[in-house]
Amino acid sequence: MVLRKIFPSMYMQPDGAPAKSRNATLYLLRCVFFMGIQTPPKNFFLIYCLWSFALNLSSTFYQPIGFMTGYISHLSEFSPGEFLTSLQVAFNAWSCSTKVIIVWLLVKRFGQANLILDEMDKRLTQPNERRKSHRAVYLSNRIFFTYMTIYIIYATSTFLGAVITGRPPYQNYYPYLDWRASKWQFWLQAGLEYFAMLGACYQDVCVDCYPINYVLPLRAHLSNFADRLRQLGSDPNETPEQSYNKLIECIQDHKVILRYCNTLRPMISGTIFVQLLVVGLVLGFTIINFVLFADFASRIGTFFFMTAVLLETTPFCILCNYLTDDCFNLADALFESNWINKEQRYKKTLLQFLQGLQKPIVFMAGNVFTISVATNITDSQDSGSNCAPFR
Repeated sequence: MVLRKIFPSMYMQPDGAPAKSRNATLYLLRCVFFMGIQTPPKNFFLIYCLWSFALNLSSTFYQPIGFMTGYISHLSEFSPGEFLTSLQVAFNAWSCSTKVIIVWLLVKRFGQANLILDEMDKRLTQPNERRKSHRAVYLSNRIFFTYMTIYIIYATSTFLGAVITGRPPYQNYYPYLDWRASKWQFWLQAGLEYFAMLGACYQDVCVDCYPINYVLPLRAHLSNFADRLRQLGSDPNETPEQSYNKLIECIQDHKVILRYCNTLRPMISGTIFVQLLVVGLVLGFTIINFVLFADFASRIGTFFFMTAVLLETTPFCILCNYLTDDCFNLADALFESNWINKEQRYKKTLLQFLQGLQKPIVFMAGNVFTISVATNITDSQDSGSNCAPFR
């Protein structure tokens, strides 16, 4: 009951409650705000700017540099397990920083997409339609908190495992700081690395989970839209003009859906492209470390890291496949509507609309390849080739 009061959008709302699809991104956008990449609020301008500077300096900008500098300075001091633990995260840190910058540049599109969701919600008048929207909202928010939990567990377990062994988690380079010199310098470096990794995980949750948070309510609207298409022409009391006007309304609804997808497309294209470029390499290093070099404490962190890496692309790729099926279902629903006995104008308009519906909604990664399960599997298989020299 306490959680329900604190996080009401994590729970199913009654059918009588108005549809608010934008609540699917409620907690996501709150966390995006605390990433420090939005316009500072007037009341807390200085505090927000200082927080943004501290978080993004340590996690977005310096952390990838700290990994590389640490390798150059102290490569001979790494054991194989420590080196792979650091290297697997280093590649992911570079990709995370790139994704954060992409989202930073396009962050206003989140608000634009939510306005379009509000526009689509106006068409949801029936209890069963609102139920689908409510379900998408609570599933979306629960997925977001699941991501957050897994990512934070990884950062914390890696930190604790490293502290137990008496070495910093990643042995990044920090100027004028030598963790070997004294205990307080060791704890200072370990704390700095933990803060930077917590910030990176926090950012990574937002940039990895937003496609899911925005596509789940889209699928709910597509399902409701298919039901409306199937009901076209089913009312025997409608005049030909009324039937035609309903068809035109559905065409307008489809244009709104496409506008919603076009709003998100540049952001999704950039972030998923970056992640697909590195996922095979990162998984390869992680598997080698897990199987050959990691001790028990390190394997716990490595396992959660591998889970987090798979979560960065796999769920959204699966959603994209479902999205394609949803689009084909729209064309089937329109064809199944009662159109055979309609006037010529209605039939011509319907046929043109049907041709448009037969083109599925597809998201591209960097305008290079289609985001789908097949692409994700092909990319993940590259991790096997990275492991080949160690067989």
